[in-house]
Amino acid sequence: MFEYRPHVYVGDHTVLTNLTAGPAMFLDLREPVCMAIYLTGGWEPWLTGTFLSVVRPGMTVLDIGSHSGYFTLLAAQQVGPTGVVHAFEPNPFHHRHLLRSAAVNGYGHVKLHRVMLSDSNGEEVIETRGEGGSSIFYPSMLEINQVTRTKVKKAVLSDLLGPSKKVDVVKIDIDGGEPYIMDSLFEVIEANGRMVIFMEYLPMLWGGHAPRPIMQRFVDKGFTIYNVPMNGEAIAPVSLDTLAAHTGHLHWDLLMIRQ
Repeated sequence: MFEYRPHVYVGDHTVLTNLTAGPAMFLDLREPVCMAIYLTGGWEPWLTGTFLSVVRPGMTVLDIGSHSGYFTLLAAQQVGPTGVVHAFEPNPFHHRHLLRSAAVNGYGHVKLHRVMLSDSNGEEVIETRGEGGSSIFYPSMLEINQVTRTKVKKAVLSDLLGPSKKVDVVKIDIDGGEPYIMDSLFEVIEANGRMVIFMEYLPMLWGGHAPRPIMQRFVDKGFTIYNVPMNGEAIAPVSLDTLAAHTGHLHWDLLMIRQ
């Protein structure tokens, strides 16, 4: 539903407005997610509320696949100046506005990494769809979305974080690249105790990687896995069998908690 909020048109298809949850955000209205945020004041409300309830002052948060920076800004607001938010986004379309949004809010504790996280360092070609979305494994939609190919830097998560791998909360939404970050992600998991991970789950985009062995690793490390339903129903545990059987085109939003 459209929610009217004050906004300023700043040129180049871009408006500056406040999110319902608080932070100000620059939104390029050529990009569908940005347009939805502009119209409603938020994004994925079933997930936003849970995310806000988890992130606390002083935490370190990783936003892997930060897109236009919606969850990055929410995390930065929650952790405050004593915390830090690492945003990882390879698509250059989003970099300028993400940094502008962080600056206008005074979020100097947001660190933008202009890379695609993967299992090695180097370069990768991503498909950029229209004015925003990107993926290395996305069903071909050339005629519909005017797909172009962009060469970006790729890097390993643990290398970027350096010796201190303290992390409290991770959000992952990388359109098919999940299997390639797992080894490095589990290095980070090994270095921490209690953690919360949010992950968009759509294994049909995983390039043939079987989901069960990947999800089993989380269980083996002490995580309980929950599904956050889009319809607002109660968050409920989800089994490995159910996860392995998910072959549909609609993603699930997983919440994984290790106490």
